[in-house]
Amino acid sequence: MGLGKYVNSSTFSVAGYKWAIRFCPDGVNKESSDCISFYLEFKSNAGEAKTKFSCSKNTWGSACFIKRKIFEESCLKDDSFTIACDVVVIKVPSSEVVPPSDIHERLSHLLSSEIGTDVAFEVKGEVLHAHRCILVASSSVFEAELFGPMKEKNMKKIKILDIDASVFKAMIYFIYNDSLPEIEEKDSTTMVQNLLIAADRYALQRLILACEEKLGNSLDMSNVGTILALAEQHNLTRLGKACLEYFSAPKTLISAETSTEH
Repeated sequence: MGLGKYVNSSTFSVAGYKWAIRFCPDGVNKESSDCISFYLEFKSNAGEAKTKFSCSKNTWGSACFIKRKIFEESCLKDDSFTIACDVVVIKVPSSEVVPPSDIHERLSHLLSSEIGTDVAFEVKGEVLHAHRCILVASSSVFEAELFGPMKEKNMKKIKILDIDASVFKAMIYFIYNDSLPEIEEKDSTTMVQNLLIAADRYALQRLILACEEKLGNSLDMSNVGTILALAEQHNLTRLGKACLEYFSAPKTLISAETSTEH
């Protein structure tokens, strides 16, 4: 064919990119004129690709892949040959680290700033503004109240009669922040119990689990009976099991025996 002349294979696909093998039977320059040259050609417009050539006899290269004489004596069969080309595509990871999501910080800002609020709740004389779409995305009960056939959907201010203002605020806080608010230590157990009841009413499963965990970690002789009753009332198997395990713990039995003796 002549120096630098070549024939391309048909295009093939590897890892979503297009490739072809370029065959130069007479080499590509004077230095490779007695060689057979092969190149792997990157056909897609997707950035640079680095290549490495190798063969089973540890001969590698590009311009002088194999001497023509050796090629003709050992590789040709009926004036034809087969070349195997293994292509491995390695994507170099980006050095730019994806920052953690700050969506809950943004939602918290919406709640505190009252930007775009479209529903208000009156709870024991206090008014709390919120966003219907955020509440509905978190609770099927809010969805029924705010967009279903219930009368509340057309009300601009909805009265909440059976939940304390601090508990309702904590529940709304969790919806926007996906975390419990800070609760004063002296009121924490009672507050979390009431928050769990509210979470169950509004079908907020993540809040239920968060309250279960917090109550399970704060069990003592003064509250374990009340918390067990709460767990049984709301079918909270995990919390109920934690209470029973607390009752059966050796230190609890010793404490109970001591109290009985007195």
